[in-house]
Amino acid sequence: MNLKILSLVRSQYLRLIVLFTFIFGLVLSFDESSSIAAQTEISSNQPQIVQPSVTGLVSTLLDEVEELPSDLIRWSTYWQLCWEPYPEAKEYELQKVLVDGKSPKLQRQSDRCFRIQAASNENKKSQGLFNRELILLMHKIQLAYRVRAILDNNRVSEWSPVMAVGATTDSQSNDTNVSVKPFSP
Repeated sequence: MNLKILSLVRSQYLRLIVLFTFIFGLVLSFDESSSIAAQTEISSNQPQIVQPSVTGLVSTLLDEVEELPSDLIRWSTYWQLCWEPYPEAKEYELQKVLVDGKSPKLQRQSDRCFRIQAASNENKKSQGLFNRELILLMHKIQLAYRVRAILDNNRVSEWSPVMAVGATTDSQSNDTNVSVKPFSP
């Protein structure tokens, strides 16, 4: 009688193992198919990349100087990046490129120029734009931007080349525009 019970228990265990294997297989196939569906949905939301990239990038520096009392000045250097209009562009996106990689955050704008403060200081007028070149060099090493056009129908252009903040496309990088504001109490 023990052999009959043992044989019955073995067959029930075998049935349970087969049943659990079947259920496990169904669960895995469901997860895999939902994962594939999710990947398809994600990739369908990704914009289509078209050629060419944004071209005609020009970067310049603009210095603004404000005269202060006691023979002091407050100055700022702005870096500006401009580009040629892209056919059918609705907007443009800029992406920061840092030493440790590209920022996942994108900045949208309708203008074809982007401007940020790249250096600033307050010092004696006789010192001029004190440490300006050093501050700009630090930015050139650490921060850059690239741009792409946003088009209709979930399409974007390829990214432009990366442009370092503080660098200029002029052949003479020391030439900048200077705006001086006199002190008025």
